[in-house]
Formats: sequence, structure tokens, C-alpha cells
Amino acid sequence: MFVKLNRVISKLRTGVTLGLTARQDTLVEMRRLVEMDNIVDPIKNFDAQFEYLCQRAARCGLEVYNKNLMWLDEAEFWETWKASSYLNRQRPDRKFVLWSMARSTRNLGGDTAECGVLDGASSYLICSARQDVGPVQHHAFDSFEGLSLPADEDRPTSAFAFRWVPGDLAVSLEEATTKLSRFDNIRYHKGWIPTRFTAVSEHRFSFVHIDVDLYQPTRDSLEFFYPRMVPGGILLCDDYGYHTCPGARKAFDEFAANTIEQSVVHLPTGQGFIVKRSPVVQTG
Repeated sequence: MFVKLNRVISKLRTGVTLGLTARQDTLVEMRRLVEMDNIVDPIKNFDAQFEYLCQRAARCGLEVYNKNLMWLDEAEFWETWKASSYLNRQRPDRKFVLWSMARSTRNLGGDTAECGVLDGASSYLICSARQDVGPVQHHAFDSFEGLSLPADEDRPTSAFAFRWVPGDLAVSLEEATTKLSRFDNIRYHKGWIPTRFTAVSEHRFSFVHIDVDLYQPTRDSLEFFYPRMVPGGILLCDDYGYHTCPGARKAFDEFAANTIEQSVVHLPTGQGFIVKRSPVVQTG
């Protein structure tokens, strides 16, 4: 993360050395960068640069990941993600959540599924996380024609959130299958949700990723997959915490309120999930 900072240091060092005229606060910052660059101890140098980046981010109302987070060094995830064609196109923290959940449910038995495939980034990680568990099928559901018509529930309340229109996020089936060609366990179900769900009505599932952005297809996905989840299985909503997708959150909240789980776990990455519990057995 320090590549760009090192370039800045190099340029600013030249400026300080030449004694170019600058505002006082700019000169103070230049001197700080040069001082950091002269720190020989690698740990102290890293800490100094990290503190500087945190302060710079805070000025803009942003935050830098804590340097001690272990997921940033999770070798298996990063080897998988860096080997994909999706690197640097999507936030890795969200993809790590998806990958780790798919991996944590790999020994429960049952297939996996994704509703809303786009070009396959999430399906790529789901299948990669399950490669060591034998012949499990992954089912990919998408119209491959973009979004359907948004409903009233999908209208954002935030003035800064954009509005979806039919056809947004359209990616062809051919593009998705090409990018996912390394996996031979994927079954593609092209069509509008929920029309193709009947093809897997006899299957059981341990992990389902719902990423359809809108209220009705999210609700339809929950209605179909929840009863087919094995105990301990996870239903992960990609859009749960986004102002642009209020319908997805409404669908999850309404559905969860009438289940044994009662509520959705909301993550700071904008995702939300439900872990399917075993039915309560009445005794006595």
C-alpha cells in the first residue's frame, strides 16, 4: 500500500532539497515525509508510514484498515483472488467475507448457489473455496440481461444514492462462462428469478449468495432457498447494507422476522446474512 507514498516521498525530497518556496504547512509535511524516509528500522518505518496514512485518510473522512488484521495476510484467499481476473475490480474485504463463509460451510453437505451472477466474481470464490470437498454442484442463476423493473420498495431514501433502471448490470452468459471456465461443477440457469428455481427443487444447499439488488427477486430467492438450507447453512445478501438497495434489505428483514433466526446479521462491509438453525424440538 506504500508504493504511491514512496513516489510522493521521492518527489517531495527533491523539492525540500532544492528549497522551493511553499506554504509553511506544506513544508512541515515535506519535512515529515523526508524524516520518515530516513527511518532505518523497518518496523519503525512501517509504523510511521501507517500513522501518516491514517492521518491523511482521517482528514478526508476516510479510514485505513487496521494494520494488525489477519485477513490481510490470509495466504489461501489472496492466492485465489490474485489469480483471478477480478483482482482490483472489487473490494477484497467483501470478497473475503464471501470466501470465508463459503469455506466454513464446505463440510455441511449440500450444493451452493448464487442468485445474480454478473460476470462471475463471487461464483469464482465460492467454487474456489469448495474445491477440496468433492463433487458438489454450484448453481448460477441470472437473467444475464441485467436487472428487472425496480419496485416502489427499491426507491432509495438517500438523496445521494443512484436509482436502478431495467437492464442495469447486464453481462452476457458467454462472458460469465468464459471467466468461470476452470470450474466443471457449475450449472447455469439462465432466466428471470424465480422461473428457473424448479430445476433444483429437490436439492439441498449449504451456502447461497443472493446478489440481485431488488426487493422482489431477493424475496423470491429467500422463499425458495431458505427451506432447502441444511442446518448451519448460510444465506448471504451482498446488498443488505447499501442505500442503493433498500429493497434487498427490506426483503431480508421481512423474511427473517418470520423465521426461527428472527433477524439478519448486518456486517460493516454492507453484507448481511442468516445462519439456518435446526428446528426446535419440543420435549415433554
